[in-house]
Amino acid sequence: MIFNNKRVIEYESFFKKIINSNQFFILILIVFVISLAVTVYTRGGKDLKVDLFGVEQILQGQSPYANPLDPNRAIFRYAPGFTILARPFLLTSKMVTPYQFENILPSVFAWYLAEILCLIAIAIVMLKLIPSPTKETSIRNLKISFLMASPLIGYELANGQNKIFALCFMLLAIFMFEENRLFASAIFFSLALTIYIALLPFLFYFLLRKKEYIFSFIVGIFIVFFIFPSLIFGLRFNMFLLKEWFLRALKPFLFTNSYATYIDLRISSQALPSAIGRMFVSGRTGHFNYLIPPLSLHVIIKMFSVMIFLLSLVAVWKRPKAISRGLDYVIFLILPLILPQYCIFYTWSWAFVFYFVVFNYISGPEAAIVDKRILLILVLILFSASALISIKPANQYSILFWATFVFWLGIVSISIRQTYKSFKFKKPAIGIN
Repeated sequence: MIFNNKRVIEYESFFKKIINSNQFFILILIVFVISLAVTVYTRGGKDLKVDLFGVEQILQGQSPYANPLDPNRAIFRYAPGFTILARPFLLTSKMVTPYQFENILPSVFAWYLAEILCLIAIAIVMLKLIPSPTKETSIRNLKISFLMASPLIGYELANGQNKIFALCFMLLAIFMFEENRLFASAIFFSLALTIYIALLPFLFYFLLRKKEYIFSFIVGIFIVFFIFPSLIFGLRFNMFLLKEWFLRALKPFLFTNSYATYIDLRISSQALPSAIGRMFVSGRTGHFNYLIPPLSLHVIIKMFSVMIFLLSLVAVWKRPKAISRGLDYVIFLILPLILPQYCIFYTWSWAFVFYFVVFNYISGPEAAIVDKRILLILVLILFSASALISIKPANQYSILFWATFVFWLGIVSISIRQTYKSFKFKKPAIGIN
């Protein structure tokens, strides 16, 4: 036992040296960036091709939501304005067949470089937005958070995905909001929504904090979704694209009365509809077998989703910002992972933010010992689940979803309890002269 304790101490000492050494951490970053660049080259912009397909379709005056390979399932699901953001990355790429491009490597590496810059911006914003007792503590927590999330971040970047851009815009929106620059916040928020509309529940967080935000939000949405794209595409074509986006990408999930219209059982999807679906549905596209009727399954998913959303609102309702220390951000950033029609592994690269917030919160002197222990356990559960995504049975049983749900539920519970205690202590004494 003594030998084992010595080994533990040696490992802890070695880990602390790695974290405290800026030179060693920079070396890790260099290896990460270079090795990932090689992976990016070999994968050839797998998911970036979907974004560039949307750009090409619009340049040809066609709908990017029409899928030539599968008419029943839109592959490009982003708002029309997103193609304006993606257009500069087309460079020498030329689509020869749907989702197949010639000379795409310049686009792939330009996209990769932009993602690296987004990661740097995310780190800078987090350091400003979510403070820790000391600068040294914040830097340490940032390093640990990056190392823990690096496999998922690498997965996101290797596939040429765009959720890092969405996260960057979202954090900028939160930062501007906290700085009381509501219009700038609304513009960044709207840009994030063009990439990932599932971030929309964050609007309710903003409105709970400042009701007047609704005016800036309406203006921001109008500019980003209507005015600017109409100047680029023309008003009529932009309205056509918005209608196509609604009918093919949003309506099948938001406005339907049967799970059969949006079923997605890919094990790479760890969102609530997929996780619940795998419990009651088997088979493959066109040959699904339901243990319960699709309508009943739809009702279960909707009720579960509404419960999660309402509990999120309760957790941040009238919660003093001074005791939040970023936990409220995590509550609402988890919703776009677990509530959409589907959500693939790589979006969990956002755990970079989750870990940082939790570690900074734990580092604060006001955090209760029991809360620190609970949060550390929750982080370990989420990290362990994310490490299991390479194991097929773990994905089949939606381990990542359930770990994320437990992580969210734990933070919500801590938030509600802290809010209750803060009001209890503020309650004036009665009957004392």
